[in-house]
Amino acid sequence: PGGGLPATCRRPDSTQGDVVLPYLIRKVPLGDVAYYAKGGGLPDTFVRFSPDGRLLAIGTFLGRMKVLDVYAGKMLWDVNIAEGIVKQIDFSPDGEQVYFGEQSVDGFVYAADARSGKIRWRVRLADDLGTSPPPPKDSLYGMYQLPACFRLKTLSGGDLLVLGLHCWGDHKRTESMTRLCRVYRLSPEGAVRWAFPQDGAMPLGLIHVDGDPAGRRVAVLAASAAGNTPEDLPFKPGSIYVLDGQTGALVGGHTFQPLKPYFEQVEFWQSVSVGPQGKLASLGVHDGRTFLVDLDTVEIKDTFTFGAPIMISGVPVSARATYTHLAPDSAAYFQTSNSSVPYAGKLKHVVAPPGPHPWANTIHAVGENGRVRWRYRSGHEYQNFWTSADGRWLATCVNRDDERIGRDAGGMLFDTHRPGGGSAKFVFYYRVEGLTFFHADLARDGSAFALVEVPYQDPQTGMLVGSYQVHVVR
Repeated sequence: PGGGLPATCRRPDSTQGDVVLPYLIRKVPLGDVAYYAKGGGLPDTFVRFSPDGRLLAIGTFLGRMKVLDVYAGKMLWDVNIAEGIVKQIDFSPDGEQVYFGEQSVDGFVYAADARSGKIRWRVRLADDLGTSPPPPKDSLYGMYQLPACFRLKTLSGGDLLVLGLHCWGDHKRTESMTRLCRVYRLSPEGAVRWAFPQDGAMPLGLIHVDGDPAGRRVAVLAASAAGNTPEDLPFKPGSIYVLDGQTGALVGGHTFQPLKPYFEQVEFWQSVSVGPQGKLASLGVHDGRTFLVDLDTVEIKDTFTFGAPIMISGVPVSARATYTHLAPDSAAYFQTSNSSVPYAGKLKHVVAPPGPHPWANTIHAVGENGRVRWRYRSGHEYQNFWTSADGRWLATCVNRDDERIGRDAGGMLFDTHRPGGGSAKFVFYYRVEGLTFFHADLARDGSAFALVEVPYQDPQTGMLVGSYQVHVVR
């Protein structure tokens, strides 16, 4: 690709003075999710480029698994794999196999031929995590009580890192919940090299895992207890646990302390990222703090209070730190979300923050020395980060819901090698009609960005806005 592209299309030699506009390569429709969008849901979707950036694999909320040639526009295969959701996807290092994990009664992890779709093997997570009955057809969220592959990452040697998770019960009442989770390292043939815990599933919510490309270290976030969590369990919610990636043995753990009096507990989302050498992990906490953790000593190396509570007119205001990313060039990216009042529901007469948190809705780029290199803010909430193999190109998907100017969503791209601050590194904003889901992908050479658009119901008109589709943008 490149010969017939317009002059404004981004190229490897594009510089700060060039006019660069997003170029839509194609859109891929994903089906009808109107019933779910009208219920306020964002349909789970996953996208992943092959190592050479030529193929794009798409897993949908409707249980379809698709692989297409991005530039030829040819759909290589498109199959319905489960009465469930395709949750996670990755390719083998040579691009010959594609791996994908589902949320279904079985919770299968599959390996398939990338070009034909022929299934080579599968592993059933429900054998370890148990199963649940299929939810009623009219249930909006019943699917999320089924066992799932919550994380799937291919390591440089070809092995797979997998997180299996099964949670069911009333999520509003901890004592009614049952949680079973386990981390696996699989061979390229689907054999279990190790599992953590070694003796079976953990009765605790493990929300996310990550490892360095070589698999030296694996970082595990333990998020939530449940009714089946023993009081004497040596693993605690609000903790990071570090594993030897070769053996699965526990290296150590660190339990984070709540930021009292504003927060009674420590909460995470999918916010842990392991650096390229397996020496550091970054993570974000809902109270607005972010951390860099040494993966050998399992001690905190740096603490950043970007979104931690500050007092505005006598009211605490914070900005949640949800996503972090340690790039191949060792830059650390953190984001902070919308301003919020901790436990606003428990406070009298306070619903909304009296003013914005000074670092709300901001990207913070931190160097190896722990100092902020640059920041960027546009009034959007940034959802996750993806970088090219050399660390130059940085992509993020964004949403904004502003009472004055309405909703706005899309994808942003930055050239981090440009001199100057965040505004100088900003390349373009590609807007979609609906909202964006928090999974996207950037080709390893930085050439293309795959973005998931999902529809939403306009609160004023009741009409659906946007479509369920993937945009591939150069």
